[in-house]
Amino acid sequence: MKSINTHGLTIKGLKAACGRTINWWPGSGGYTEVFFDRATGEIWTVDQVSLGMNTWTQYDDPDVIKVCNATTHLTMQQLADLVYQAVTAHREMEEYFASLCAENKEAAE
Repeated sequence: MKSINTHGLTIKGLKAACGRTINWWPGSGGYTEVFFDRATGEIWTVDQVSLGMNTWTQYDDPDVIKVCNATTHLTMQQLADLVYQAVTAHREMEEYFASLCAENKEAAE
């Protein structure tokens, strides 16, 4: 069995999340939301049916990030890659906004 490159992240529930991504029938409006909790390393999915993807799940926990909307089956490696990309993008965004806040604070002083 080929090992999964998790890019140094702990991803709990990867196999189960992989099993819950499916090939949605085109035109069904179905898709699978994939989420990751940066604090616990948990990954999970939520199925939705909404034409235009106008229905979604929202969490108020800042550690929970949305990884993607999947309309096809994803392998464990594909999910691990997507989690890594999402975590990296959120980290970069947080660093960018922190730098903006620091610049604004300095300008106000």
